[in-house]
Amino acid sequence: MSQVRVFQCPNCHEYIATDAKSCRFCSTPIDAQTAQQAADAQARENKSFRRRHYARHILIGAGLFAAGAVLTILTYMAAAVSPSGGHFLIMWGLMLSGAGDFLYGVLGWLGELK
Repeated sequence: MSQVRVFQCPNCHEYIATDAKSCRFCSTPIDAQTAQQAADAQARENKSFRRRHYARHILIGAGLFAAGAVLTILTYMAAAVSPSGGHFLIMWGLMLSGAGDFLYGVLGWLGELK
């Protein structure tokens, strides 16, 4: 027995199962071969969406981490050259949230390679 998946009805575009003989919303008859092809196309589209989603998290996370690191370095350099010693900021929140977002993207991307 094959695995039951979902796809969009060609008539009403509601999601239905591949083992359905007709759409439960609009009663359009569904051919088994057409259902499997549509489910395969839906699975490819879902995988592509998830990859773009994880790539976006990788880029945003790397950008946030880099921004936090650059701001930390710049404020430290400004404090180091100040005649009175000065203060500097360590952007922990920005760097940690960037690192977390980056790791989420990398782990998700690696999970999609299976």
